[in-house]
Amino acid sequence: MKNEAKTPPVAHHDVFVTKIESLNKHTFQIELLAPEGTVLDYKSGQYLKLKLDVNHDGKPLWLSYTISSRLDADKANKVCLIIQVTSDFSGKVVDCLFAAKANNQPVAIMLAMGNAFLQTNHDQPHLFVAAGSGISKIKCITEELLHRNPEANINIYWSNRHSDDFFLLEQFHDWATAHKNLNFNTILESAQSGWTGRTGFLYEVIQQDYSDLKDTHAYLCGSTQMVYGTIDQLNSIGLQELNCYSDVFEFSPRTEKLEA
Repeated sequence: MKNEAKTPPVAHHDVFVTKIESLNKHTFQIELLAPEGTVLDYKSGQYLKLKLDVNHDGKPLWLSYTISSRLDADKANKVCLIIQVTSDFSGKVVDCLFAAKANNQPVAIMLAMGNAFLQTNHDQPHLFVAAGSGISKIKCITEELLHRNPEANINIYWSNRHSDDFFLLEQFHDWATAHKNLNFNTILESAQSGWTGRTGFLYEVIQQDYSDLKDTHAYLCGSTQMVYGTIDQLNSIGLQELNCYSDVFEFSPRTEKLEA
């Protein structure tokens, strides 16, 4: 059942880059702070846009990034992002943020956007599926769901190509230890030397653990192919697309709507 609460209106703010933390060899967690007293209002699972002159040509771009931290009433002027350097362009983005921090220059943001925010009954089973940096949204939604219902039934599946692509593992394992109904699974697409965890496509691993997903709500974060492919494969064990949430639905809607 969806929560009918309205999303906050989109607003513009100037923020400062106050912390950049390296999470692994190519992943950074960025902390942004607005002036004290500002409320950066958003729903867990939404994204914001950063305005950056990435190419240093006087033509700044608006770039979308998922907010990776839940809204904290005690620090409502803070948001965090997770950015992976996977190309020359994303490397330039991180360089711009390092420069803004070093020079104490404000960065313009616009928030919040996206329809795949946490909006489901907190007492129902939840399936969280992420590939690569898609875990950023899952982290935020997990924080919010546990805050609202520490006993929530949550199963997280996170897939990467290489074992050193994972990050924040301690945080997820701590949640799994502290919350008896939270399970956390790391997966590699194929077996690699030294890897003792699970391997395979996300839907294959999930099918090993479930026989019925009829009443489960799923949040999926990753490529268009991964999201729709996983939903289609899990339909055979009851997962319904109307119970699924993903930014992919907004950015890359199906050309033909599936039959329910």
